[in-house]
Amino acid sequence: MAALFTNRVGRREFLFAALVSGGGLVSDRLLGQERSLLGQTAGSGKVQREQEAARELLTPNIDFFIRNHFATPKINAEMWNLEISGLVAAPLKLSYSHILLTGSAQHSFTIECAGNRSGGAGVGTANWSGLPLAQLLKQAGVHSEATTVVFHGADSGEVENLSPGTHFARAIPLEKAMDPSTLLAYEMNGEPLPPDHGFPLRAVVPGWYGMDSVKWLIRIEVLGQFFEGFFQKQEYMALRANGERQPVTRMRVNSKFLRPSEGEEIHIKKYRVEGVAWAGERKITKVEIRIGPGGTWQPATLTAPPAAMVWTPFSFDWNIARPGSYTLEIRATDDDGHAQPDVRDPDRKDFYELNTPARINVSVRL
Repeated sequence: MAALFTNRVGRREFLFAALVSGGGLVSDRLLGQERSLLGQTAGSGKVQREQEAARELLTPNIDFFIRNHFATPKINAEMWNLEISGLVAAPLKLSYSHILLTGSAQHSFTIECAGNRSGGAGVGTANWSGLPLAQLLKQAGVHSEATTVVFHGADSGEVENLSPGTHFARAIPLEKAMDPSTLLAYEMNGEPLPPDHGFPLRAVVPGWYGMDSVKWLIRIEVLGQFFEGFFQKQEYMALRANGERQPVTRMRVNSKFLRPSEGEEIHIKKYRVEGVAWAGERKITKVEIRIGPGGTWQPATLTAPPAAMVWTPFSFDWNIARPGSYTLEIRATDDDGHAQPDVRDPDRKDFYELNTPARINVSVRL
């Protein structure tokens, strides 16, 4: 099977050999303790086998898409702290070393940019290591009237009609925050988070679009009402012609080609088409291929067991009858019966949740 890489978008990340940022260095002793904790978490043979299988689905850090609203902040790990405040009984202020030594969980999750085009590069899957957000919220003691959890990032800049220094912040419902799969991640594919991906700590909210997986966390705030931040109220809204606005949250069923690529020239009669499909909190149940002009939808083979919150690879053996120009399309369906729509909803006036079938054009020269 082809390597499951996405195209790089934006700047090339640093790949750390040690936990270094802005001149701050975590000691070898702490790094060794962190590795020990990770080893204890992955102790069983079953977990190790699952992790080995998951690695085959991962996007390398250097190829993982980058989408930031502001410049990447430079953070010194030794000076950094995470605050948990708001409607909690015992507010917390935690250092980086405290976070590393609190515990560890590892999960492979797919993250997609809310504005990713159909079949686009704004999606990737990584193995994230960190601690469940619920663990810290329970430690802080969330009040009964709490409904919302806000992630505040260290990144800031100027936004039209807002004061300079506005920070990026997004909120999720308390129920999603308390889900065991929602992580505060400090490691990506076995390495400390690269700067462009949120070093030293980021949220990972699986099954929801990437803007909610806030990077460079500095504060987590618990509220009892809807969050009124600019990036919550003004951005990431599904807009309809009648003026209706609905927040964009859960990822929709989608897919992309891994091979062939747009404009590729094929010189063999039997070609294996490969790709990945995902459905946020749902599982993929079916992927179909259409080869045009004049083709019909044909079933592809799912090459790994479908799972929620992570993409599923698929393949299709294309027996090519004759040379010429072809258009290839893919359509995925989730376990709730939702399929990628043939056309974009004409009533939508925004550029989010683009999930019509991915389409590429190739030529065959036999």
